Amino acid sequence: MKPIRRSRVASLIREEISRILQFDLKDPRIGFVTVLAVEPTVDLKECKIFVSVMGSEARQRTSLRGLNAARGKIQSLLSSRVRLRETPVLRFILDESIQRTLEIEEKIRIARQEDEQAAQERESRTTEERDERGQKETPSEKQD
Repeated sequence: MKPIRRSRVASLIREEISRILQFDLKDPRIGFVTVLAVEPTVDLKECKIFVSVMGSEARQRTSLRGLNAARGKIQSLLSSRVRLRETPVLRFILDESIQRTLEIEEKIRIARQEDEQAAQERESRTTEERDERGQKETPSEKQD
């Protein structure tokens, strides 16, 4: 299959699954789920659906279980909306890249704050040392 067609099919599947999750599923286990990416196999028989779930780790696991339980209904609705020879078998995978990105950003923010504090401390120490050196000089030395 041509890569262009496969990417168009992946985009279409992503949009339709997003709509299905938003409007058609009423499972309370499925929380705020975002479909991040879709990776169909070359023959379009299987499709990995990468999702992100807002909330705690327990909430994420619960939502993923709800998605897997509703997989048959999602595939059925997908087959009625997307015209393909065969509807791909869906596999939902929790994508934790957003969570990892947030954790890395937090670590960078903390490191910057520590660097700024260290720079301020160095600056205050050098200012104090200059002041001490200036006080040790005698008035006759200052005139020279």
